[in-house]
Amino acid sequence: AFSPDGKTLASASGDNTVKLWDLSGETPVEKGTLTGHSGYVLSVAFSPDGKTLASASGDNTVKLWDLSGETPVEKGTLTGHSGYVLSVAFSPD
Repeated sequence: AFSPDGKTLASASGDNTVKLWDLSGETPVEKGTLTGHSGYVLSVAFSPDGKTLASASGDNTVKLWDLSGETPVEKGTLTGHSGYVLSVAFSPD
């Protein structure tokens, strides 16, 4: 998923992580790796303001990540699904 400003890409992975990529230069540069899921990360989505990232996982959870600071911080984990969470999305407003 691309951030609203187009400068960051978040990629979901079968290694249970999310990678953030800086696209502001000529070539992409890895900005960091978000860890914490215990299953494949199947989907990611940026909030409209780009300050929060949601990640959906095969561990039956959604994690919210605060991207507003220098280093991403896990904001919380949404639980309650009895199966894989396949997709996440934010409302435009």
